[in-house]
Amino acid sequence: METPQKSPFIKKKAPCPICSQEAPNRFIMPKSYLEKGLDSDRHPIGYKWLDEAFQDIQPPFYHFWHCPTCKYTATQKDFLKPGEDSDSNYSTLKKYFQRMQPLQKQIVQLLGTGIDYDRMDFPMAMNLHLAAIYIQELVPDDVRDTSKLGSYYLRSAWLYRDQKAKENSAEELAQYNAQLDKLAKVWPEVPRSEADCLNKAAAYYELAYQRHPRYADIVMATDLMILISDLYMRAGDMTKTMQCLNVIMQTGQKFRVKQTELLRREKEEGKLTVTRKAQIDAQTNRVNALMEKAGDMRQRIIQLKMKKQEPKALQAIQTLTAQGLDTEQIREKLQQMNVEPQLIVKLLGEPKRKKFLGLF
Repeated sequence: METPQKSPFIKKKAPCPICSQEAPNRFIMPKSYLEKGLDSDRHPIGYKWLDEAFQDIQPPFYHFWHCPTCKYTATQKDFLKPGEDSDSNYSTLKKYFQRMQPLQKQIVQLLGTGIDYDRMDFPMAMNLHLAAIYIQELVPDDVRDTSKLGSYYLRSAWLYRDQKAKENSAEELAQYNAQLDKLAKVWPEVPRSEADCLNKAAAYYELAYQRHPRYADIVMATDLMILISDLYMRAGDMTKTMQCLNVIMQTGQKFRVKQTELLRREKEEGKLTVTRKAQIDAQTNRVNALMEKAGDMRQRIIQLKMKKQEPKALQAIQTLTAQGLDTEQIREKLQQMNVEPQLIVKLLGEPKRKKFLGLF
């Protein structure tokens, strides 16, 4: 009698939420591994399996469930409990999936064919991620689950990052890019890199920040905006990053004013119990901590911009000095060149205060 092979998976058959055919899927047994740490965009740096026999298994590869019949691809929760969330767009998504146009069906088939969980590798895992994204984007913009799409694109970015970090991964990436060349002929918007995925994740999360019910809470909304800032920064869009960080600071400052007014009003009305004050203070402290984090990120970006701008600014100062301009005139020229104010102060010192002449 053969000894059963060890496995970290629990296999489960469940009806597909779209076509009702039984789909054999699997999930990893809880507490089978530990995350070694997180990047600033919440990407797990690595995994430590409690059983060393499973060290070669990559948990992110198994995030999505898949129906081999109709190729529907979604999370385990969306398979087992479709439409359970009050803000779910499942019924709309199902309608659009069942009424796909021929080209849409072709794309889903291209991504969903050849999936084998027993031989799961990077190309198959990425195809599952892209299939889940494409299916979610079948519905019109105004009814898309922006938070879900943000997370799907972010997970796709993590897959690209993990793959690039592996030794001798260039050949496999090149082969997969050749597949994407074919896919791009029918799906031109298909994300082709980590940066593509990060930008799409940030854009969808921005929409979620604006309209998703989950982010009505100020703490969750501020935490999300910090993540968005990080994604844009990783993608190299410093302008968008600074815009998001400025939103955090402005929103946080308005929130502080409202909380101070709330404390004052409830105290005057005799409603401010010790418990109530503790609740208000706790929320304020969480927002303050996130604002401090945003401020640190903003300062790091300013330092990077200063380092990049400094050689050009020094050359400009030398040229303008040779032309006979004084310090304050040079300061104005640097401001017109959009040189960071902190760098101008570093190179020229603080500006002279203008004398107040008065009326008499």
